[in-house]
Amino acid sequence: MPIQRWSSPVLGRVKGVIGGGLCAAVAIVFFQPWFGITVAAVVGVACIANLLLGAGVTLDTEAGLLGLRWGLIVRRVRLADVTAVLVEDSKLSIGRASGGEISIYLWGRGSFDRWLGMPVVAGDIGHAVARASNAARSAAEEEAPDAVTASGASASGAAATAGAGRRGSSAASRSALATMLLGCLGLLSVGAALLVRHSWHNPAMSVIAVILALLLGIGGVFYVCLSAALFASSARVGRRSLADAEYCKSRSLS
Repeated sequence: MPIQRWSSPVLGRVKGVIGGGLCAAVAIVFFQPWFGITVAAVVGVACIANLLLGAGVTLDTEAGLLGLRWGLIVRRVRLADVTAVLVEDSKLSIGRASGGEISIYLWGRGSFDRWLGMPVVAGDIGHAVARASNAARSAAEEEAPDAVTASGASASGAAATAGAGRRGSSAASRSALATMLLGCLGLLSVGAALLVRHSWHNPAMSVIAVILALLLGIGGVFYVCLSAALFASSARVGRRSLADAEYCKSRSLS
């Protein structure tokens, strides 16, 4: 089949809208009005997009493309660039040759989705993507010339080295961006904890508000610390790789 499509069932989209509606209601009730309305509006747009478009995977073997969609978010990957396919329950992760990983949570997640009768398709999609990516890489290798001259080999080696360097820098930049986004998420969570309304005439509502603020604050601090640790680790690895490269270069020149 040249084109295969998997789309989320309507029941899964409705479940997502109900969950988003509950999150929007919590935001309006427990946060400051301006912040709660903003959060509710963002969640509402995401829920409407998920209801109309849903999550889906499109595998186009003729064009050599893999499409991943979740609402308004769409990612496309060349099948020849797929290096790894990992399935964990309903999570589908796609590794790319240029570095980085794209993950999407599909329907059929957990016992509740199975109780609702939603099929578990992550394994089938993962096997189909793995077969298609292997075929695409094999076709790309067959199209490559079988023999090259010595100068051509050295030129291709230099190009491969430069390409590896570009891929490494691209992967490093994406890793730094992901770490930065994680830190921003933590700061946003800490800010949201400070915007929780604590003054309630009902003691039960006051207790719930305090618990919500604690959860947001602790989670935000954890994300900030984790992003700082990841950034420090990546910087240390980068300095070590640069030192190794300089050492190898000095050895080759000598």
